[in-house]
Amino acid sequence: MRPICFTGMGHVLPRRMLDNDELPPLDKPITEAQLQRIGVYRRGWAGEGESIPELAAAAALQALDDAGVGGADIDFLIVANWTQRRLLPDFAPRVQQLIGAPQAFAFDVATACAGFVTALGIAEGYLQNPRFRRGIIVGAETTSRVARPHSKATLVFGDAAGAWVVERGEHGHQVLAWELSTDGRYHDAMEINAEGHCVTHIDQKELQQVAVHSFRSASGAVLDRAGFTLDDVDWIVPHSGTAGIQALLLRTLGITEDRVLTNFRSIGNVSSAAIPTALHAFWSDGTIRPGDLVLSPTTGSGWYAGAALYRMGGA
Repeated sequence: MRPICFTGMGHVLPRRMLDNDELPPLDKPITEAQLQRIGVYRRGWAGEGESIPELAAAAALQALDDAGVGGADIDFLIVANWTQRRLLPDFAPRVQQLIGAPQAFAFDVATACAGFVTALGIAEGYLQNPRFRRGIIVGAETTSRVARPHSKATLVFGDAAGAWVVERGEHGHQVLAWELSTDGRYHDAMEINAEGHCVTHIDQKELQQVAVHSFRSASGAVLDRAGFTLDDVDWIVPHSGTAGIQALLLRTLGITEDRVLTNFRSIGNVSSAAIPTALHAFWSDGTIRPGDLVLSPTTGSGWYAGAALYRMGGA
């Protein structure tokens, strides 16, 4: 297998960022203790001109600039998204147009919150073929639109997009391994109902246990494949999920909170955009440094599990 890397990163948040006291009132008021357990204090709600293509394109253009290449240098474009799915056409061709990548083969994927790692796995397959040298993968979500108005879900869900430029070679941030799996026993755990809202069909405790099992199994598989252990990992940058899932993840993996980097509290659950958004933020502020080994586990309704392991490059 030819090695692959990502050479550019980008992420965007909506213009409108809402603190808890700026949200529309809930059906049932909640206490400060409940707010602390939910764990989100600010999130972005996309407005006019901030639909999936616009958010995805803005993140992709940042990643292109970071990589020092232009849209004309891109051979394929994969947009991970499930919160504004449509049958025809995909969003990716519009993103292709917006970033000026006329020769890029562009398409969407949807594996819920595991979408970005799914896109990474597909991208590696393309990059093994000499016809493809460079691509962009994007996670772009407007989860605020699938939350039932005035429900507690409005406290958790936020909107964002994150992108990587991916290439063959070893001159960027090196992708060491990735893992993807599906557990159809829980295919109906969650769904979008006729009103367009996300609903859960299993209780919260069972949902958390399924999610944490997915995190653990995918993380173990990807570390085994690359020949590392959890002790070798400098940082865990996970899909944000919920505060409860994050707490269970720490206990299950036996890791301390200071090894986990997430901006869940300040942007909410942004689904497939969570990993690239957090990674870019913590890389940009210097928390993550060249040479660091980073593990990114994710899970998504379907039921999907995924993880990516990568070594940060750069001087």
